[in-house]
Amino acid sequence: MIKMKKVLVLMSIFALLIPISYSNGGCIKVADDILVQLSSSPLVPIVNKEASFLISFGNKEGLINEEINGKLKIIKNDDLALEKDFKVKDGIYDLKHTFKNSGLYEIFLEFDYKNKTYIPEDFLIEVKEEKSDFSNSILFLIVGIIIGIILMKFIKKQK
Repeated sequence: MIKMKKVLVLMSIFALLIPISYSNGGCIKVADDILVQLSSSPLVPIVNKEASFLISFGNKEGLINEEINGKLKIIKNDDLALEKDFKVKDGIYDLKHTFKNSGLYEIFLEFDYKNKTYIPEDFLIEVKEEKSDFSNSILFLIVGIIIGIILMKFIKKQK
């Protein structure tokens, strides 16, 4: 009975960790004394689904709360996917974009801050095709069946 409780606890922990795999992520580049962070949600954008990007501008004191003007380009194999001018006053630029094709995209930034132009190293984003992934569905089905069997045996032993 103690082993069954341990198995139930471990399976519950596993089930709770699954959503973590779908969280967002980010990357930091340094341009002289400015830190530029790109965070995306989802971590790997999907073709024809809107992706959200946050671009943060900071220095050793934290986020830069002064005006930053810049230009953003998203390029795939020398083809321009997006070119946009931006203005940031609170240190964070919010961008939403829908990619039309899968592959590797480069995000280039060029911005002015305190009469100086900064060009950090480009960010690389992988965009994937959406595919119906039956392996996850099958995995959830198998885990559900196993939990059901264990619970039924546990309940029968209680009676």
